Parts: sequence; C-alpha cells; structure tokens
Amino acid sequence: MKRIGIWVNQDVVMSSVTGVIDFFTFCNKYWQLIQHSDQLLFDTVLMGPQAELQHGPFTIKVETADFSQIDILLIPGFYAYNSKDLLRVSQELHPYKAKLQLMLQQGKWLGAFCNGTFALAGTGLLDGLQSTSVWFFKDYFRQMFPQVKLDLQQLVVQQQSILTGGATTSYLNLCLRFVELCMDTAFAQQMAKIMLTDPNRTSQLPYLSLQLAPQHKDAKLAEIQQYLQAHLAEPLSLEQLAETFAMTPRTLIRRFKQHLDETPMAYLQRLRIERAKSLLENTLWTAEEIMQQVGYEDISSFRKLFVHYTSLTPKAYRQKFMFEPQIHCCPVSAEQQGSAA
Repeated sequence: MKRIGIWVNQDVVMSSVTGVIDFFTFCNKYWQLIQHSDQLLFDTVLMGPQAELQHGPFTIKVETADFSQIDILLIPGFYAYNSKDLLRVSQELHPYKAKLQLMLQQGKWLGAFCNGTFALAGTGLLDGLQSTSVWFFKDYFRQMFPQVKLDLQQLVVQQQSILTGGATTSYLNLCLRFVELCMDTAFAQQMAKIMLTDPNRTSQLPYLSLQLAPQHKDAKLAEIQQYLQAHLAEPLSLEQLAETFAMTPRTLIRRFKQHLDETPMAYLQRLRIERAKSLLENTLWTAEEIMQQVGYEDISSFRKLFVHYTSLTPKAYRQKFMFEPQIHCCPVSAEQQGSAA
C-alpha cells in the first residue's frame, strides 16, 4: 500500500484536496471490486504546519509533517493570486527541504500542481529541471524561479521522481500518472474511464488566454496594446508600430520585453490567435473567414500558427470549446407557443 501525504494550510483549495482523496479512494474501491478483497492500494493523509484547520464549514485534522511515513507527497493549489501571496506559497516548504531530498534519495515521489508548484520550486528541488505550472502565473514563475525550465506545453511533467501538473483540474492527470507508476498502464486506463478523465489531455496550450495575464502599470505600453487590439487585421511591422508611437524599434522591444516578456510582433501574433480562438468559439465562420479577420492571408500558414499556439487545429479547437445550442428537456410545440402568445 502506498501512503500519500497531501500538504494543506489555511489557504488550500479544498476541491483540489478532496478531489485527490476521492480519486485514490475510487482506486481502492475498484481494486477491491475486481480482486474480491479488502486490500487497499492507497492511503491518503493530510499533512501541514498546523494540527487543525478551520476552512469555511470544514474542520480539517492535520498530521504533523513526518515525511518518513509517506511514499508520495502531493502539493495542491492554494488561494494565492498575486506576487505577495505567491511568494508566501513559495516559502511554505523551504524549511523541509532536507527531508524532501531524503524522500527522493529513498526512491519516494514528490508531486505538485496548480500554484502548489511554487511551493515545490521554492525548495530548490526543481532547479535545473523541467517543470510545468499554472499557465496564468507563468510570468511570476519565471521571475521567481529562473533556474527552473518552465514548460507550459505539457499538462504533466515528470523529471526523475518529481511530477508537476498545470492549472486547477490537472490533478486528475497527475493522479493518473501516479497510478500508472504505482500499478500499471492498464489499471490507469481503467481509472481514466471511471473518472471520466481524458488520459490523452497532455497539453495546457489550448486553455491559455491573454485575458488572465498579469497587469502592468506602463500607460504607454497599455496604449500600444489597445492599438494592436484594434488593428489586428491590418499588416503591421515593428518599424510602423515604433513610428506610430514615436519611439525606436529597440526601445519598443525593450518595453515589451520588460513588462510582457516577449517582443511586440510575438505579442501581436498571440493577440491574433486569441481573437481567432474567440471567433471559433462564438461564430460559425469558416477558418478562411476568421483568418482574414485576424490579419492572415494564407490558410496554410494560419493553421500552422494556430497549432503552434494551441496544439490543436482550428477545427479541433472549435469542437472542443464551442458551446452547443441549449437543448430544452420539454420542447414546446408551435401550437402551445401560439396560445401562450
């Protein structure tokens, strides 16, 4: 039996804790069903710096942080959405670094998802390794942990005995990976079906959105961003943009790199793809029609860029994210509609 410790504190997102507990409980129930036994595959325990937490209506009993008694430590997401709170999260497990290193040396596992990856990165154990994290905090992550190789393309990243997951519900795929490591692929595949989880959901790219990007206080840059948003369909060059705002291309690039961590033209590219995503979600326009609305002329190039930024073709993206028309459970006949009028 594998014992899984889940790290909790006052700011932990409860669904990411209860979701993990439920996932491994389902594993136990399924195993008992097919084996006709009372054997448990996994045992979950809550660990943290406090013996008891009051979290809304829940009173949480927490065990002391005895890492020698667990086989896997999972660090879930926390309610932390600005640089100050994320810095606090990043310091959460630093006092336990030596004990976590010992776990790894003993062949045990560490896992983190959502902004729990900040707590794991804060120990230094991810230095020099690849990691994923919550995509809408990528700029904070890169600034705080430049020595970690951030990879947002993957939903779950495994490096040695450390697994990291992306935003929010990535814990389902992270747990699936642990089940595969502890059991086998066949068992993990069956659990994916039971939990109604797509085991092939491997990338965060389709979910990335500029709307949740961290805000800056550069008024001139904000003006340039609004200009780009309003002129997406027009042919724009770096030189034209710099001239419009009375600055040199070099200054323009420096300003974008400083606040947005990318060049003006790369940012424009992302704006165009973001607009294309919105049109695919909310209209029935063809890819060719959408392409023209966002400043592209060649459908082949547009499709390649779209796949590069989302990991999906325009058609696959629409199938995944477009809301279907609502279906009423009790259709009203034309005659009834007339009498109601």
